[in-house]
Amino acid sequence: MLYWTGVALGPAAWAVNLQTVYTLAHFTCEKARMDGTVLGIILAIVSLLGTLISARAISRSANAEWADAEGGVPRTFMAWLGAGSGVIFALAIANQVAAALLISPCLR
Repeated sequence: MLYWTGVALGPAAWAVNLQTVYTLAHFTCEKARMDGTVLGIILAIVSLLGTLISARAISRSANAEWADAEGGVPRTFMAWLGAGSGVIFALAIANQVAAALLISPCLR
């Protein structure tokens, strides 16, 4: 299950961040709030946590590949994919946080 963690946590964190920022945009315009920024930072950390878990699964499975008759290639591929997608989605969340900090939510 550790192989899929980065694949699942990155997109899930990005989706939660995107929907929450759109939901809070109206309330942020009425009163200056930093809820979306704080949530974005927390969700970027969650995405990077999925990356670290997938990376740990990669390093842990390196020794197990020698004992596995099929080589463990699909699991290792999913772990690498999870590590990469976790980083990409963390960067997407950081980009959205930067945009939220630079652009006024009242400009619609």
